[in-house]
Amino acid sequence: MAALPVRQMVLYKHGVGFFVREGAVSGTELAVTFRRDEINDILKSLVVFDKAGGQVLGIHYQTPMDKAARLENSSIRLSDKSSLRDLIKQLRGRRVELTIEPTTGTLEVVVGRVIGIDEPDGSALIGNARIAMPTHTIYVHALLDDGRTRIFPLDVLRGVKISDPLAGDDLSYFLDTSVAEDARRTVNIRLSEGDHQIAVYYVAPSPTWRVSYRIVAEAAEDKQTGKALLQSWGLFDNRLEEDLSDVQVTLVAGQPISFIYDLYASRIPERPVVQDESRVAPGPIEFASTNTRPVDDAVRFAPAPAMAMAAPAPKAAGGGLMRRLDARERAITLDDVAAAVVTNTETRDAGEFFQYEIQTPVSVMRGESALVPIISVNVEYNRELLYNGDKFPKNPVASLRFRNTTGLTLERGPVTVVEDGDYKGEAVIAFTKDGRSVYLPYAIELGVQVREDLTQTTEVARLALKDAYILHEEYRVKTVVYHILNTSSQDKIITVEAPKQTSWEPFDTAAADAETLNERRWRVTVPARQTTVFTRKERMLTHWQEDVMSLDYQNLQRFFENRWLDQAAYDRLSELLDTRAAISRAHDEQNKLNDERARIYEQQNQLRANLTTLQATGKEAALRDRMLDQLTQTQDRLEQIEVRLGALTQEIAESEAKLKQIVAGLGAKA
Repeated sequence: MAALPVRQMVLYKHGVGFFVREGAVSGTELAVTFRRDEINDILKSLVVFDKAGGQVLGIHYQTPMDKAARLENSSIRLSDKSSLRDLIKQLRGRRVELTIEPTTGTLEVVVGRVIGIDEPDGSALIGNARIAMPTHTIYVHALLDDGRTRIFPLDVLRGVKISDPLAGDDLSYFLDTSVAEDARRTVNIRLSEGDHQIAVYYVAPSPTWRVSYRIVAEAAEDKQTGKALLQSWGLFDNRLEEDLSDVQVTLVAGQPISFIYDLYASRIPERPVVQDESRVAPGPIEFASTNTRPVDDAVRFAPAPAMAMAAPAPKAAGGGLMRRLDARERAITLDDVAAAVVTNTETRDAGEFFQYEIQTPVSVMRGESALVPIISVNVEYNRELLYNGDKFPKNPVASLRFRNTTGLTLERGPVTVVEDGDYKGEAVIAFTKDGRSVYLPYAIELGVQVREDLTQTTEVARLALKDAYILHEEYRVKTVVYHILNTSSQDKIITVEAPKQTSWEPFDTAAADAETLNERRWRVTVPARQTTVFTRKERMLTHWQEDVMSLDYQNLQRFFENRWLDQAAYDRLSELLDTRAAISRAHDEQNKLNDERARIYEQQNQLRANLTTLQATGKEAALRDRMLDQLTQTQDRLEQIEVRLGALTQEIAESEAKLKQIVAGLGAKA
C-alpha cells in the first residue's frame, strides 16, 4: 500500500469508513492489499481512476476457493515438511536443470528429465531377516540428454531450474494459492503504459468515531445562570496496517444505510435439469426490504450518573480553577481555557448528515488512536432541577440547560461538567440539531424528595342508542399526584417531566410549560422546608357496545340519574323493558298453565281408571258419582287453560311485534 497512501478518510458512526488513496505509479500493474474482512466492501465500492489521463484496463483478484479445490488441477503440491523432496517427485518426467555439489566447493549442472527419487526404508535384508540400518540416503535419478542415467544424493542438490513451462506455472500457482490462505487479499489493477496518478476510493469496515465533550462553566452571582465554554473532541482509531501521515479527516454525524453483501465468495448456483422440449418457469423476483429509523432530534434526557454528587465537590486548598490562586496571580478565565485548544474545523450540513471536516491534516501511527478538537464555543446556561420518575425515581436531577447556538449539530457523547473550578458531574449530550435546547443532568439533588401516587379509574363520557345496541364511550383516567418535599433552606423550582403516551390526553391539568417530541414539562415552585402537591391527569377514550336486551331497570335508572340518557331515550328504553317484562311474565304464566294441564291430565287418567272398577249401583254408586263430578270439573278447567294459553300466545306475539318496533325506532342520540 505504500505506493498509494491514504489522503482522505471519512468516518461514520455505524462501523464503516470512506477512504481515498492517491499516489504516483509507473508501469502497467498496481497491487493493492486489503484485509480479508474488508474484501466484500471493497468489491462493492471500489473506484479507480487515473488523474494523469491514463486508462484503468481492469481489476483482478484471486477467486476465493478452499486450498484443496484450487489445487485440484495443479500438478505441483508441496507439503509443509518436505517441500524439496515433494517438488522433485512431482517434476517426474519434466525437463530440468539441476545444480549439485558432488564434492565440497564444486558445482555441477545436470540437464535432463527427472526420473524420480529412491527412498531406502532404512533397513537391509540379511538372510531371511530385515535388519534396521542406522541411516539412509535419498537418491535423485535423472535421465541425461545423452541417454545416460545420473544418480546422486538429494542432500547435494543446490538448485533446480524448471524448463517445462507448465510445471513452472503450476509451481507459481501453488505458491500464490499458499499466500492467499493468510488474512490479506490482493487486488491487482491493470493500467495502460506510462506514468500514472492513481486515485482509489472505497468503503471499508472502520471502528465508529466517538465524541467527547467538556463544559467549563462560570456561574453568575445568582448561581442559577452562567457562561460556559463547550468543547468537543472527536476520537477515532487507526485500524489500518500503516501509519497515517497528513490525512484529511472528516467525521460525519448521521447514519447512512450500509450492509455487507457477499461478492467475494465464488458460487455456482444449482440449475434445473431440463429434458428435451421441457420448460422451467422462472421463480419470483424479490427485493430485500430495509428498515431505517429516523433520527430523533428532540431534546432528550440521559440518565444521570449513579455516583454523581448533589453538592459541589470539596475544594482543594487554594481554590478552584477559575478563582485567584494567589494575590500575585490573575484568575484563569474562559478565554484562557478556550485559547489553549484551537479548533480548525469546517462544518457542513449535508441534508441527512452533518460533517465535521478537520482542516488541519492528521497523522496517526499504526495501532494508535487520536483525539482532534472539533468544537469550541461559548454558551449561556441556566441551572434547573428536573424530575422524571421513569428515569430516576424519588429525586430530581440537577441539570444545566443551554440552547445549541453553535450553528452545528451536536453528536451524542459524554460530557464532563466543571463549574467554578469544581468537578460537578457527568452527563450525556443527546444528538441535537442547531437551535434546540440541551439538558445536562449531571448530579442528583438529594435535598428534594418526590413521591408519586397513581390511581386509575373509568368514567362514562356518553351513551348513544343505535339499532339494538347501547354505545358506550368511556374514559380511562390516570391521575398522578406528585408530593414534592423541599428539605433545603432555599425555595426550589422543580421541572416535572412526564412521557407523552399515544391516545392519552391531559385534562384538568395546568398547561405544560414546555413540550418535546416525547415529553411534557411543568415548572412547580416548592418553598423551603415545605411540601407542594402537583396533580397531573390524563385520559384515553374507549368504545364498547351492549345489546339493549341485556339492559336492566337498575342500570337504566343509573344511566338516567347520571344524565347519560335524556328523557326521550329513557322513555323508549323504559317501554322496551316494560314490554320485555310483559313477555317474560306471559311466558312464566304459560309455563305454569302447561304444568297445571299436565297434572290435570294425570288426574283424569287416574279417575278414569277408578271408574272402570266401580259399580253404578249399590254402595259404590255414590263414590262413582263424585268421581264423575271431579272429572267434569277438571275438563272444565282444561278448557279454561286452553283459552288462557291462546290469549297468552296472542299477547306474546303482540308484545314481540311491539318490541321489534321499539328496537327499530332506537338510534336517536342519547
